[in-house]
Amino acid sequence: MTRRRFTAALGGLLAGALAGAPAVYAHATYNLSGYGAGFAGSVGSDGQPADPAATWTNGGVADYAGGLPVMWYAGMHSPAQVRTIQTGSGPNPPNGSLLQQVNGYNTANDPDLPTDRVLAVGGKSWSDPSNGNQGWGHGLDYGLVHFEPVADVLAGGPVKFTITVEDDPSDGVSPQLAFALYGGWDTNPSSVRHQTFVTSPTPVNNPLGSTGLTLLDFAVATGAGRTLSRTYDLDATYDGKYTVFVAALGGVTGQYQLTVTTAPDAGLADCQSDLAAATIDSDADGVGDASDGCADTPAAAAVDQLGCSRVQFCGGFDVAEKTGQKACKKADWGNDEPAMTKKQSDCRYDKATDTCVPSDNP
Repeated sequence: MTRRRFTAALGGLLAGALAGAPAVYAHATYNLSGYGAGFAGSVGSDGQPADPAATWTNGGVADYAGGLPVMWYAGMHSPAQVRTIQTGSGPNPPNGSLLQQVNGYNTANDPDLPTDRVLAVGGKSWSDPSNGNQGWGHGLDYGLVHFEPVADVLAGGPVKFTITVEDDPSDGVSPQLAFALYGGWDTNPSSVRHQTFVTSPTPVNNPLGSTGLTLLDFAVATGAGRTLSRTYDLDATYDGKYTVFVAALGGVTGQYQLTVTTAPDAGLADCQSDLAAATIDSDADGVGDASDGCADTPAAAAVDQLGCSRVQFCGGFDVAEKTGQKACKKADWGNDEPAMTKKQSDCRYDKATDTCVPSDNP
């Protein structure tokens, strides 16, 4: 297999390690072992790191123990955040970008690769007609997304995250992109990308001999150069850990860029707020405020289905006219009129006070 060389840049965002934090808390980091056998401390044709902490530009990803050679890591630490992993360009990459990290590492350790700046996927990594329309694992890019700590990201309420994969126009090539999103990270050190990546009819759990990967979703662009974007509900099921396989089909290899976006789920939060409001019963009469027809019902007073005591129910009639006085006399507070005799009534008209009051003979 021809050795592929990859570099990445993080556009418009700081990418330095968090001061005093473990490496797993990094904003973003690039796996130099993706260069292939012998480069940047990598071993084997898969470019797997002999020492992950030594071959990542921004510190190692200590929690990752799988054999699939992940190319990049994106740490998401806020419920409202945007992080882009992309190819850099020009001799002077943005300060703090992953591309700058790569160039700095190359200058110090691997000076023959100062201009290798490609984050790309093979054109048959999703579907190859000669392979029964299945894909090839060696043409994929593997990325780790980490919502860390996930409990903190979710502390303020529900959060959605969006994965967007699009063409990087800087190479002048437009591949037909695809991606698969998995919950969890690979935990099998013996997984190998040099085999069929099952995509027909759909991808599967634990592809390429991996373990701990649960397929959540996949998307295939309708044509070359088309953008893919899907939004998901974030929860703590996978401890905030997700894996993205980026691929292409149609035989065209090309560069891509991937963006992870988090945003508070206002719609769900509003729904939960409404649900909470529906359970509030301020006067403790057994009928929630949202459905209570009578507020401030006296404690321990019997109420009807609308939350009104008999005093409140009868007092609601306008008896200024005779029609209202008649309605008062015929009122059915407990909705039990069929069980009452003709001499019984729930309310009566009191001439002395000119009001409708509870009957003495209910």
